[in-house]
Amino acid sequence: MSKPASKRRTSGERAAELTPRRRRIFLLLTILFPFLLLGLLEVGLRIADYGGDLRLVVKRQMGGKSFYSINRAVGRRYFAQAGTIIPEPADDVFEIVKRKNTKRIFCLGESTMAGFPYEFNTTAPGFLRDRLQNLLPQYNIEVINVGLSAVGSFVVFDFMDELMDYEPDLFVLYLGHNEFYGAYGVGSRVAMSGSPTLTRFAIGLLKFKTFLLLRDAYFAVREAITPSARPAENATLMGQVVREQIIPYKSPLYEQARITYRENLEGIIAAAARRNVPIVVSALVSNLKDHPPFESVFADGTSDEVKTAWRTCMHAGDSLIAHHEPAAAIDQYRRATELDTMNAEAFFKLGRTFYEASRFDEARRALTRAKDLDALRFRMTEEFQGELLRICSVLGAAVSRVDSSFAANSPHGIVGNELILEHLHPNINGYFLMAKTWCQTIMANGMLVPRSEWRIEQDKTDAEYLQLSAASPFDSVVGRLKIDLLMHKWPFKKVEQPFTFTPKTIVEEIAYRYVQGAVAWSDARYALAEAYATAGEFDRARNECFAVSKVIPFSYNPLLRVADYFAREGKMVEAKAAYWRCVTTEDNPFGRMKLGWRYLEEEKPDSALQQLQLAFEVNEHASDKLSAQGAASGRYLLAVAYAKLGNITEAKLQLERSLAIQPDDADARELLRQLNSLRR
Repeated sequence: MSKPASKRRTSGERAAELTPRRRRIFLLLTILFPFLLLGLLEVGLRIADYGGDLRLVVKRQMGGKSFYSINRAVGRRYFAQAGTIIPEPADDVFEIVKRKNTKRIFCLGESTMAGFPYEFNTTAPGFLRDRLQNLLPQYNIEVINVGLSAVGSFVVFDFMDELMDYEPDLFVLYLGHNEFYGAYGVGSRVAMSGSPTLTRFAIGLLKFKTFLLLRDAYFAVREAITPSARPAENATLMGQVVREQIIPYKSPLYEQARITYRENLEGIIAAAARRNVPIVVSALVSNLKDHPPFESVFADGTSDEVKTAWRTCMHAGDSLIAHHEPAAAIDQYRRATELDTMNAEAFFKLGRTFYEASRFDEARRALTRAKDLDALRFRMTEEFQGELLRICSVLGAAVSRVDSSFAANSPHGIVGNELILEHLHPNINGYFLMAKTWCQTIMANGMLVPRSEWRIEQDKTDAEYLQLSAASPFDSVVGRLKIDLLMHKWPFKKVEQPFTFTPKTIVEEIAYRYVQGAVAWSDARYALAEAYATAGEFDRARNECFAVSKVIPFSYNPLLRVADYFAREGKMVEAKAAYWRCVTTEDNPFGRMKLGWRYLEEEKPDSALQQLQLAFEVNEHASDKLSAQGAASGRYLLAVAYAKLGNITEAKLQLERSLAIQPDDADARELLRQLNSLRR
């Protein structure tokens, strides 16, 4: 039976009867409920591993041991749009438990720091590692390359926060070319609306799976509604990240990028200072002499009359150059720069003509101006470089004047194709010079260790350091192919051109297969090594394997191949030393087995027996195990060692085990027959 109407209470009346304490609890639960739902969603997404593991540093197994490694998938944290090429960093490894004598250097930046278009051993961080290891042999040097293509200062700032947890001793920074089109740049498709502070906050939230889900959903909806928002198919990474192609000098977007760069660079340096970690900030370089501006634009408000006069001067200058009259051409080009002070093309042609006329100071000024006025902003301007130098001076950060080193090593002090491949990526000699300059800066500023601890007497010549790097024609060909592929597409060509290549040598054939993605980098170098060895060029074969060992320094595999090539060449002393290096780097049954073989040849059966027994012990727990044929051969060698030591019973037992694996082994059968006849 229901209550009379007069006895019923409304929800409002019931709420009014709540005590103040209960009212506060009710209000608190109401406020916390959405956060509880978000927390449950976050937990669920983590359990489902939504988006995969996007941490910067992950653990990795190598040779049965765990190491830290830069996560090759970390780029997916920042590049969300479907169809976009996801850049990957090198998966450099470093020890989980840092030794007392370890010096750990993180190298941060964009594609130049990553080493494009080269790989691993021929990058600036790779060359730096060689120098530091040679000059500081008493230390365990770890140089970890955290460079990532198509990112700018926002992403590097985010990386810094994570890397602080891994006991850095030094940061090396190369940063500035990607402030317009790199991830979260003012002209990039990969962007977030709002102030730099808001963007940094949002990037920090990308570590949460819930925010990743919302971000991905946003881009999916945007691309469904606006197809033009989707990156162009088959475009290069450069082409896919660019949204605003034209950004004139001193325009609002230009100024916004400059302010953002300044704030982020200040933040990066301050973050290192708070943790007392020194930082080297590298000055930037680009191609002044040999790369014309991508896009030239007139100043706002330039009249049609002035544009016509400008074109007349440019046409006249071009004609005079064709008729070998550079002095008159200079007058025409200079007149064009006076008619419109913002058009990069006129300054570039003026600079080139000055250069050909041996008027190098004037050439440098004009070519620098042309680079700064280029409205497609893939190269840092001198104004940005000035910000870098000023900020480092104010905050006390060391600057490595790579720009001065490149100028000093370029004809007439103007950087061009001698050190730069296209518009800004150095060639192998350029990366080598960059690392040399960084090393000099580190030593001059007393970083890592006091200057007295540097073994200057052990310094090598540049040629010796290049040899130490294991750089080879393979690296040069890979770089050339990647650049050729790049320069057949936008922005180097307005309309994409087909790229064809017909290999003429074994190096070109293997390098081309690698660039096409048909073979892994290490396998490509191993294939080339075998081709060299087949041709009797064992030094070159070993060099290719040494290149791999520099990338996976804790792995036995490349060092085993080095030892094998010494053995194939007949250099048994060097082979034995190389096998020992192989097993001490990472114990393995293959190296132990071959050491046993060497000792048998030296008539040292006791040492051979020890190594062969170790081979089978290691094999029990090895990830790479002996094949059936290898195990059979090992048992045969054990039998030989036991026989030489007079233990006939054990020798026969090992032969029987060998024949059980490989019944048709004629050598094992013959030795068993001989031992049986001895018993009779």
